[in-house]
Amino acid sequence: MICLLSVVLLALPSEAAQHAEQPAASLVSPHGVPSDPVGGDLPVSLERIQRALSRSPAITLKDGRAVFRVEILGRKQSIEDILGADYLKGPVPAGGMSHREFLDMVTPQDYQGYAAFNNREAFAVAATSFALKWALQKAIHKYGSAKEGREREAARQEVQDALAELERARVRAGLSPK
Repeated sequence: MICLLSVVLLALPSEAAQHAEQPAASLVSPHGVPSDPVGGDLPVSLERIQRALSRSPAITLKDGRAVFRVEILGRKQSIEDILGADYLKGPVPAGGMSHREFLDMVTPQDYQGYAAFNNREAFAVAATSFALKWALQKAIHKYGSAKEGREREAARQEVQDALAELERARVRAGLSPK
């Protein structure tokens, strides 16, 4: 109702501007109620609008801001109403391409797979690479343990040489060797 009133009130000044050349006396009836200037062409009743405006307002505006209210009559539509019952099932092309077909189409031949090998040859290269890595790690471990053995033997020899030198020094000093 308020929206209708605001639309009509906005339309009235433009109507009044169009009919400004008519004398003001013709717009007012003998009873003091404005008459229809066009002669019944308006789709609304000016008397009803004037009665509604003469009543006290139903809504008081705070802070001078306008309040707009809308009432929608009807059923709320669901996603199925808008998109259809089978909206989750999109159209599928018959025999669409697989991921492998797509990769074969967009990847140059030189960069596909291992490029230099087919799958059987690539497996052989991978197996020999793992065997080589294992053998190399074992050889490094054996070399490390052999190096430690030589160092232990050298340390043992150094201690024995030092003990022999101590015994000789004790004999020269006139002490017993032990």
